[in-house]
Amino acid sequence: VPAACIHELFEAQVLLTPDATAVVFRDRSMSYRDVNCHANQVAASLRRGGVGPEAVVGVFVDRSIEMVVALLGILKAGGAYLPLDPGFPKERLSWMLEDTAASVVLTRPHLVETLPPFSGKVVIVDIPAGGVTATENVSSGVTPANLAYVIFTSGSTGRPKGVMVEHRQAVNLFAGMDEHLGGRPAGTWLAVTSISFDISVLELFWTLARGFTVVIQEEVVPSAGG
Repeated sequence: VPAACIHELFEAQVLLTPDATAVVFRDRSMSYRDVNCHANQVAASLRRGGVGPEAVVGVFVDRSIEMVVALLGILKAGGAYLPLDPGFPKERLSWMLEDTAASVVLTRPHLVETLPPFSGKVVIVDIPAGGVTATENVSSGVTPANLAYVIFTSGSTGRPKGVMVEHRQAVNLFAGMDEHLGGRPAGTWLAVTSISFDISVLELFWTLARGFTVVIQEEVVPSAGG
């Protein structure tokens, strides 16, 4: 398996199936091409704001197509995403932002007022009704050895601890999935897990790197992990 980053595997799939449906949420759907273009727009905005490899970017979003676009946009910009569940206590979210030294948070318009106190830059992810034109993929210089995301433990034994995962570690996991499920035609995958848990990386990114249609379930199924 050639060395690659998570978003590069997605970009390769976009070239193969640009018009196929990538993500579905409620009565909305979006093709691989359009998801890629919207993510490029987010990435370009983040790059202009100074985001690059090893920069941690908070993701304060609800489950939606915008959630997927935001995550891919951060990865394309070279950053590592930090899931910030809007349902978590503000004290916990503030601690996570402080601990990771995140300087940017992505959110959606209706969630801005509920953000925890934050002195950094807030970027709004809002998919316009019109077409998208950011077809060129963003080049950030990120490598498989750079951070892809930081997920915090439940904090049941004291303060939550951030687990840092590199692109190559996630891609190795994808290769393991291929060994068990590879060779089957891509179908539809119901993504049920909060992005605050590791399994969501498989549900969202292994699937999109393999041509699946990912259906985002609105209600998050509680996970025993942490």
